[in-house]
Amino acid sequence: MTIKLDSSGKKYIRFMTWGTFWARQTAANPGTAINGVPKASWSDFSLRQFRFVTYSQLSPRYLILADIGIDNQAFSTGGAAGGGNTGNGGQTFAGTLGKKPELYLHDLWNEYAIIPDKDPNTGRNNKASLYVGTGLHYWNGISRLTSAGSANYLAVDVPLYNWPLVDLSDQFARQLGVYFKGNLGPVSYRWAVNKPFTVLSSPAAFPHGSRDSSFAVDNNATGKIATTGYATWQFFEKENNLLPYFTGTYVGTKKVFNIGAGYYSSAEGTVTQAANSASSALIRHAINLWSVDAFADLPFGGKENWAFTGYSVFYHYDFGPNYLRYGSIMNENVSAAPNYNGSTSQAGFGNAAPIIGTGTSWFTQIGLLLPKTILNGKTRFQTFGEYSRQKFDRFGNASFTYWSAGGNIYLDGHHARISLKYQTRPIVVADRQESSKGSFIIATQIYL
Repeated sequence: MTIKLDSSGKKYIRFMTWGTFWARQTAANPGTAINGVPKASWSDFSLRQFRFVTYSQLSPRYLILADIGIDNQAFSTGGAAGGGNTGNGGQTFAGTLGKKPELYLHDLWNEYAIIPDKDPNTGRNNKASLYVGTGLHYWNGISRLTSAGSANYLAVDVPLYNWPLVDLSDQFARQLGVYFKGNLGPVSYRWAVNKPFTVLSSPAAFPHGSRDSSFAVDNNATGKIATTGYATWQFFEKENNLLPYFTGTYVGTKKVFNIGAGYYSSAEGTVTQAANSASSALIRHAINLWSVDAFADLPFGGKENWAFTGYSVFYHYDFGPNYLRYGSIMNENVSAAPNYNGSTSQAGFGNAAPIIGTGTSWFTQIGLLLPKTILNGKTRFQTFGEYSRQKFDRFGNASFTYWSAGGNIYLDGHHARISLKYQTRPIVVADRQESSKGSFIIATQIYL
């Protein structure tokens, strides 16, 4: 949706919007209650995301972008905090828990082209380009998936640990800072200097001698600067880097094979305590994260237009000693079920699982786009599968795995899509994956 401001079309304002709706059936972690009622499973409808993006190019060298939206509204979670009888007051208020989610700013940045990709006078491509931008931005390092575009995922969603700082020292995977991006021959690069958002978690005081006294927690009170970057070698077609969002699958329209690497580093981002008491001195630890990855989207079969999509990434995360974060996508208002005497997951209740921590993670997904000849029209079918394996220092040599399988029905590419997916998650007992539970998701999306 573009408004041209001159006859050449070089000056314009563009609008993009998309929304994703989920219907979900979830097997609950052992001993779960939702709203105080014991539940072995639950069903829900939810708004996974809504975005409204606008950007303006009034000169070949200047761009401004703004992105607002909401995330994760379900029947018993995601509402605005402190809303009394109309919003999410948690345990403090008698309000409803899922109503009136807050519309908030995801991105706002200004950008200037020092050396543009294309010479504005001759129209020829430059061998190298350099852009600088400032603001609340999504030009992330670490991996391709850390800047994933939520409008064109391959497999409904992401593994979450691709955003290792999410909603702690960043704002839904964004930080405030200055970024540099561009191309150097076949290499596309991005690098940023950011000021992480303040997080002031305090180490818990445990009984003397407890190993928990050495667990790092998020606390960046000293306010150190962070740097992050990612570069990828593009072997076939070049991807557009006007916007930071990496595409999950091109649905048979582009031939791409890239190999990339990236990092994130921030001094004194977490703390432990010198002694196991609330008054003992804090020991500060750096956050150092890096990854290597590869992405392929390869059409084949001529006019039938089959396509293979594959992505694999290895993450090495160091947040300090034994750092671990449990989480999930849209957990409800969960608590311990009354009078339950069985074992429970160390991750907690609902659909929580270990997701981010000091250690290593390997994630792989593949997809197969079926040929056009199935329906002889715009509607396309794509199957996919995913596998994740993680090891956290806190749990020693134990590994944690999940897998998913599903498919996409493209009514009009990513502009109108229906997706189905079954995904497992680990149940953690005695520092080991004792079993798995799963969720079945049907998602619909419109993207304009």
